[in-house]
Amino acid sequence: MTKNENMSSEAAVPPPAVWAQRSDVVFLTLNVECTDPEFKFTDTTMSFSGVGKPEGRKYALNFEFYDKINPETVSAKNIKRCIEFVIAKAEPDETYWPRLLKEKTKAHWLKVDFNKWEDEDPQGDAPMRSEPTMDLTEMLRRNTDTLDKMKSNKLSLNDSDDESEKEDSDNEDVPGLID
Repeated sequence: MTKNENMSSEAAVPPPAVWAQRSDVVFLTLNVECTDPEFKFTDTTMSFSGVGKPEGRKYALNFEFYDKINPETVSAKNIKRCIEFVIAKAEPDETYWPRLLKEKTKAHWLKVDFNKWEDEDPQGDAPMRSEPTMDLTEMLRRNTDTLDKMKSNKLSLNDSDDESEKEDSDNEDVPGLID
């Protein structure tokens, strides 16, 4: 049996995929280079099949979404190394989905796309961002106060102070190391 015959008789495997979401859409990326992919969406499912390049491996994927989607508004983009889908949720105002798939078991082929992920904002505002707690003038004032305290305590960073001229115990010769 030749290598090409062996590959054609292999069972199809799910392609590696990553996903992320917003309140209204789901982003799904299938990380496979495929020139003629076939995919179909219903209001609760997705099916995909294709032959990966350059090795000729067969890929297939069938799963049920956690909740309903709008299959008419799915957009697909076949990029050189992957296929990206933007899938509209049927209920965009509901909370974020806890997972992509309806089944609770972890799929080995599916991971979270942290490059596109945004956490759900509990107040319904824009994505959460940390705000600075102190402005620049306040920070400079505090640093100036710290420097003033150091001067008043007569702290010095100068190595030529009188105290440093005293003989240190570690400056003595170590016996047995010098001939």
